[in-house]
Amino acid sequence: MDSADLRTDATDSRQAVILRLERICREFHVDSLFPQLKAGEEVLREHGVVDVAVLGQFKAGKSSFLNGLIGRDVLPVNVLPATAVITRIGHGPAERALVRYLSGRVEEIPLADLPEFVTEQRNPGNVKEVSIVDVELPALEGFRGMRFVDTPGLGSVFAHNTKVSMDWLPRVGGALVAVSVNHPLSEQDLNLLVEVFRHTPETAILLTKADLVSAGQLQAVVEFTKQQVVRHTEKNVPILAFSNRPGFDPLRGAVGEHLSRRIVQRREETFEEIVTHKIRFLIGGCRQYLALARHAAEAAGKAREELREVLTHEDRDLGSVKSEIGLQVRDLESRVRTAAGEQFHSYHREIRERMDRRLREVGEEWTGNLAKVTGKFREWLLEALDEELAEVSFHGETHLAGFLVTAQSSFQRTVRAFQDRLAKEIERALGISFTGAQFHAEIEEPARPDVRVGKTFDTQIDLLWFLIPMSVFRPLVFRQFRKQIVWEVEKNLSRLASQWADAVNRSIGDLARQALAFMQNELATIHGLVEGAGDRRDKIGKALAELDRLEAALS
Repeated sequence: MDSADLRTDATDSRQAVILRLERICREFHVDSLFPQLKAGEEVLREHGVVDVAVLGQFKAGKSSFLNGLIGRDVLPVNVLPATAVITRIGHGPAERALVRYLSGRVEEIPLADLPEFVTEQRNPGNVKEVSIVDVELPALEGFRGMRFVDTPGLGSVFAHNTKVSMDWLPRVGGALVAVSVNHPLSEQDLNLLVEVFRHTPETAILLTKADLVSAGQLQAVVEFTKQQVVRHTEKNVPILAFSNRPGFDPLRGAVGEHLSRRIVQRREETFEEIVTHKIRFLIGGCRQYLALARHAAEAAGKAREELREVLTHEDRDLGSVKSEIGLQVRDLESRVRTAAGEQFHSYHREIRERMDRRLREVGEEWTGNLAKVTGKFREWLLEALDEELAEVSFHGETHLAGFLVTAQSSFQRTVRAFQDRLAKEIERALGISFTGAQFHAEIEEPARPDVRVGKTFDTQIDLLWFLIPMSVFRPLVFRQFRKQIVWEVEKNLSRLASQWADAVNRSIGDLARQALAFMQNELATIHGLVEGAGDRRDKIGKALAELDRLEAALS
């Protein structure tokens, strides 16, 4: 049997394991593992291609890093969070980009048009409904068998209706977690690393913007980062410094050599390790729930009754948890509205002065009677305000993202506290350790601002144009125009601040609902396993034995 046949047999074997895991989860209603099972199936369908995701906070230098490896600027880089859609970059015989839409349609586009589909500025909120974009480049011949995956930054918290960073995590083959050298590891970076380790053993930290510090300082940052990672995760991962600046070729070469040695040169072996890692994680998760059911079936009647009481008590206590979350939501909503008003109104003077200068320039070309000049002013004002406010709106994410991060962290702590209480009671009643499923939340994308320009004058003065000679009253009319600019800028900034506040507050409310739904579902799953355990003892035992066989077959 040749190597191709062996690879096919290994893939078929892994697919069979995932299908059997799905069957077990469906039989015992362990629904929380289905997203990971689906991700495992998708990885296997790639037939050995290793996707290496570049993850991290927005503006950590992910796209710049990839451009440096490619040798030229292919991926868009911007002062604002640029990447809005997952972009995969790999080797191909010719340069091309394929846009894959959510509908299933595939369109080939020129490489130069990439920003039209993958950036927040050209495709806000993913209005073009792009699922993923694949870029093929002959320049990546040295990285055959792997694809780089450029992801939206984690600080760019508004998720789109497609696969974004956290939703895409279960699909990663390898991961480079980008951290800027001038921003030490944050709590969010460390949480991301812990989550990445659940999905792949092939992980490294990419320390970007290494040119900002001296060689001695860089070594100190590398050592500090390594210590922090070990202390918080108990994992020892490679720390790869990187810079696109001239004179840092050895660093770029070291990163390329690491990827070549770890993935390209041993691609089949690495792919097998990654898939095995994912399946072991899934088997372990499924085993936890079934072990809970088995211990409940074998426990004394008193222990089972105590556990039932705990579950009933936790179910009643969800009302208190709901009230607690409600207070957090209301506090955050109030703070969001205050911050939005302050942040957006801080642009008032800048926009007003800029539009006043533009009015002086374009107004010189407006001729005709009052009605014609007023009409031209209205058209110009609408267009100019739309342009100005759209630009300001892109900064809204930067101004208000922190509130969503705060909400997400707060609700995750609430869920974790609930799970810890539940785990403690399960251990007390049944004598087993139980951690439960991982809570993830998706965040709603806010809409673009709706710019509306009101009447230019309080009275229909432009209907009396035949009584007003423009040659005499032109300065008076343009003074009125400038007053109108002040009012319209103020009004529309207020509207924009309100829209952003509404959008962020909807997302906070949605996060709260997801947290409560997760806790309710987890209670229902555990309750169902405990209640039916006695009658299904044989089935539970057979399912656990099957999990043991599946895991043994992976060795």
